Amino acid sequence: MALRGLVLAFLLVLLPQLGKQRESSGAGAVSGKTEEGKREEEKCTKPLWDPRIRFVPDQESYNLNRTVTLACPDGYRPSATEITCVKPSPRQGLPAPQSIWLMKNSTGSRQLAAEYVRCVETCQRPHWDPRLRLAPDQEKYRKNEEVTLSCPEGLQPSYPHVRCSREEQTINRGKPVNRELWLGRDSSDTWTHIRASVECVGKCQKPQWDPRIRFVPDKASYNLNETVILTCPVGYWLSHTEVSCMKQNPRQGSTASQSIWHEKNGRGRWQPVERNMICVDVFQVVAGTLEVSSTSIKLNWTCSLPDACQNMQAVCQLAGPSSPPCKAEKVMEQEILHGQKGTFACPPLQPFTVYSVTISVPPSTILFTQHLRTKAMVPQKPEQLQLDARTGTLRWKALPSCRGEIIGYQLNFTARRAHDGTFLNFQQVTVNHSVTQYTPPPQSPGSKYTVTVQGLTAAGAGDASSLEFQAYISVSGQFLGSWPWTAVTVVVVLSVMVILSAVIVWFVLSRRRKAVPIKAEEDHYIGRAPAQSCSHMKTQTSTV
Repeated sequence: MALRGLVLAFLLVLLPQLGKQRESSGAGAVSGKTEEGKREEEKCTKPLWDPRIRFVPDQESYNLNRTVTLACPDGYRPSATEITCVKPSPRQGLPAPQSIWLMKNSTGSRQLAAEYVRCVETCQRPHWDPRLRLAPDQEKYRKNEEVTLSCPEGLQPSYPHVRCSREEQTINRGKPVNRELWLGRDSSDTWTHIRASVECVGKCQKPQWDPRIRFVPDKASYNLNETVILTCPVGYWLSHTEVSCMKQNPRQGSTASQSIWHEKNGRGRWQPVERNMICVDVFQVVAGTLEVSSTSIKLNWTCSLPDACQNMQAVCQLAGPSSPPCKAEKVMEQEILHGQKGTFACPPLQPFTVYSVTISVPPSTILFTQHLRTKAMVPQKPEQLQLDARTGTLRWKALPSCRGEIIGYQLNFTARRAHDGTFLNFQQVTVNHSVTQYTPPPQSPGSKYTVTVQGLTAAGAGDASSLEFQAYISVSGQFLGSWPWTAVTVVVVLSVMVILSAVIVWFVLSRRRKAVPIKAEEDHYIGRAPAQSCSHMKTQTSTV
């Protein structure tokens, strides 16, 4: 009994210890699996890029910080030469990031390999002039990668810019293969096939030709294949107006190429310059024959060298764009001149307008050029001429200087009697070009006025705008305006009535004055008659 109790107590103590040991053993197994999973997560798997890419070393996965070299078949190169497996640092509060690939680009810096890495076509470094310096300086160049070439001081490459290209070419068995092809950019920015070696050649020095020749551009030396435009002063002719610095083939017994000047002939082909170039005075405008009127330009010309004056072009056109309100019609008269002398006249032109007259020999030799302004004409009549009835002020719209510079305005006033048109007086007033209103002095009521306004240019007075009005009156300094015809009529009628009334009154008064003496005589006669009668009666009585 005591033995059974002792065994039971032993089991009660041992079982918990066994459970703890088992739990500890199980936790250790799980932890081992977790650590192993972490190690797997920290690796980088082999990328699924261009199948032609070879990985060195070639594995299914790579440990952290492991650098892998990439390679491609002959004639190709990988867009990235090296990749490295890295794990970014975790950010606070975010789950641990996964491992990623960084690639080494062509500049040597590392960047995220987020783009597709592939095998691209390449060209081997060309075996040209050993003095050439290539930038970038590499053993292989990607297709269409541009390379800049340079040479030691005093020399320059025959092509300063080249780029790698490839083209398909069939071989005997008819299988297409790619071969390297280099293109060079010439002076006209055109890419051409380089069929020979690119060399360092000397520059062309500015030639010591006629000092009157102008070089465009004007430099002390010129690069290979650089084109220069030559011009002479106006009135002078040059046999060739375009030259270029070009490489001359090596002379017999020499392996070095030389750079010499070439000229473009009449057929557009380049040929070496074999003589000194000079400006020849061949064209003249006959003195005193240049005539400019308000509507035409004409001149007489002579040419001392017929060969130089073949196919001369004479052009007459507007010197610049016109602007409202003086809108000039576009003129483009072109005439081919022949012979040793002749006359050139522009078509009908507009007055007071600048035209360009140019006589040239193609492509760029200017024999004569001049800007000429046609002469002025009298202006058009002013518009919107009106009288302010409140103030008695005349106003008009300013004239534009289309036919000539407006130098002023001329106003003519003619006064006549309103009732019969009899001439009273005439007055002429000239105002400045900036004045567009005028207040005439007060006029006498009952007068009719005619006013004309004309613009003035160097050619004289233009068409007139006219206006008629009756004289205005002033009351307390305020102009009441011109009198209407009804008011004039009333005044005339009243004047006539007053005159007639005065005549009637005078006639009546005159009649009365004549009537008073007659009545007095009658009264005197009547007064004396009774007296005489009485006296006669008295005499008779006394006689009796």
